[in-house]
Amino acid sequence: MNEFEVGEYIIYVNGEKYELGRITSLKADGAFVCYHEGETAAKTPYHTMHKLINRYCISKTTLGGGRFNEVEE
Repeated sequence: MNEFEVGEYIIYVNGEKYELGRITSLKADGAFVCYHEGETAAKTPYHTMHKLINRYCISKTTLGGGRFNEVEE
């Protein structure tokens, strides 16, 4: 859990599918992550999440709708 931070971008691995997501909150057994433009977040187990090393290259996104507006301003 300490490995990830709220607002951080991650790659979610689900079998042979990969999704870009953004963390909204951290829990003991996983994180809530937004994977689309809506503000709804899905509980994602930590073992399926991977850090996005070049996340600093993402300057704007619609992931999470308006949920992250405060963070980016």
